[in-house]
Amino acid sequence: MVPPLPPALRRAAARARHRDLGRHPTPDEEIRRGIVLVPADPSQWSHSHRLVDSLEPRDRRRLGLALLSDPHGTGDICMEAALTRHTCGWSPDETEQLLALAYWSPRVCRSLGLPLAAVREQEPSEWARYRPQLRSIVLSARDHHRSARSRQCQWHLSVEEATALLDLPYDREVLKRLPRLLPDRDTYSDRALTELGTLVFEPGVLDLLATLLTIDSFRPAQSWLGQVRERLEMLPVAPEVVSALLRMNTSYAGHMTESTLGRQAPVLDQAKLTAGAAWAACLTGEPALIELVAAQALGRGLDRRLPGLQDRDILPARAGVTALSAAAGMPGLGRHRRALSGLPPEAAAAARAGLDAIADEFLSEGARELALDQHTAHLAVRPDGSVGVEIRTDRGEAVTPYGMRHLNGRYVLELTALRQRLPRLAAQAERERGALAELLATGTALTGEQFSARWLDHDVAGPLAQALVWEADTTAGTFTGLPVRGLGGRWLLRDIPGRTHEVTSTDTVRLWNPAHADRAQARAWQIHLELGGLRQPVRQVPVRRGSSRRPVGDSRPERSS
Repeated sequence: MVPPLPPALRRAAARARHRDLGRHPTPDEEIRRGIVLVPADPSQWSHSHRLVDSLEPRDRRRLGLALLSDPHGTGDICMEAALTRHTCGWSPDETEQLLALAYWSPRVCRSLGLPLAAVREQEPSEWARYRPQLRSIVLSARDHHRSARSRQCQWHLSVEEATALLDLPYDREVLKRLPRLLPDRDTYSDRALTELGTLVFEPGVLDLLATLLTIDSFRPAQSWLGQVRERLEMLPVAPEVVSALLRMNTSYAGHMTESTLGRQAPVLDQAKLTAGAAWAACLTGEPALIELVAAQALGRGLDRRLPGLQDRDILPARAGVTALSAAAGMPGLGRHRRALSGLPPEAAAAARAGLDAIADEFLSEGARELALDQHTAHLAVRPDGSVGVEIRTDRGEAVTPYGMRHLNGRYVLELTALRQRLPRLAAQAERERGALAELLATGTALTGEQFSARWLDHDVAGPLAQALVWEADTTAGTFTGLPVRGLGGRWLLRDIPGRTHEVTSTDTVRLWNPAHADRAQARAWQIHLELGGLRQPVRQVPVRRGSSRRPVGDSRPERSS
């Protein structure tokens, strides 16, 4: 609690301010007079400067504390300048109090001339006591000098002046490296520094940032992952650094267009740092950091009128979901494989929970389809029992591999949600395939109504049942064929010559078993199925040499998926 000024001193300070600046000075006039009216020649001193020169050190300190404790801001630049240029006899405790009063917020200073002057009055052996505050002041100078009060601040605050008060040589080395690593280009270029704060002064933090900035893909090389792991192991504050980078604000003003952002180097650097931090979070094995990766990935894709990500968010989001997949034990195949070894079980569980959260955000229970602007992506069950994500245009055309590369980037969250549901759908398809195999082995008969409702109209079993040959006992005899949809949604059986029979409720239907048919019929169906390129979930006829031998129930999606 700062004691109030004596009435006489308060009136004298107000009178000096009025004589220097007038009753209602403009900011520009205040800044100009604050600089001009404190020259080296005493005959040119301002009224504020003369007042401070006439005061005892004790009254100077009381005036300085009152100046900084004003809840509406100091505003009196002349008085601050005068106090800065006179010895006030600040004690170590008073100096610490001045540093605490020096900010409106962690990034906007009220007045830093007085605190720095107070630190300079202390013995160098005491400077270590003020190291955290001095570090904050140095970082603030980079950002605050671009604000509306920049001209006002520059006269009493410079990076060089504050740097000279740092007691550790390593801190001064950090300040030399920092502009090369995180250039101070504009108001959008120091968001990483805003989140990290004084963490950048911890040994090894800049080395980690430099490594993260070398990421060249959402799926980085194994050598890069090894370098990051090594940096993390040598950095005691690694969790705090990674958490700060993941929480970095990447939003921009609405008037800034994507084309403009794409040309800004700070935007790319922020994307690289966030993408690298996602992989670093998974490499640490910390469940809390892994959960943060999923939360940040979701935050980039929500609250948008149209689905999909903006250009600046594609790299961080793709890196996030790819890192989560690797940590969850789904590292990919072949050249795309990025396995993260040595993670504890709780890390893998957190990664799976994060992927499930993404899926739950975009897909309700049982949903298998998402709209992607002019495209539709859905979970498809194929005739052979495999499952995959298939994407088609609004005209029903399959997406080309080139178009798929674009969709995999912009709609990475939506496609991740669908792919996260693939194992569940594959398990359902496998259960249905097993039930069909049992029907074939036992020769169980079904009514026409059961045949249509249980198998052909089922959303999972339907594609499998439609790839099998069935036979129906009708009033006209036995009819063998493949199920096809007829007019009005009715189910028909179509034989090899193309004749059809509509399945009725009085028919008895079973799977055709080639063991009970003659060789000619079995041979005919074998050729018919192979010419039609139909892959069955349960093989009713043997596959000839040279034909496709893809395993039944393979859940791997095709290349376009």
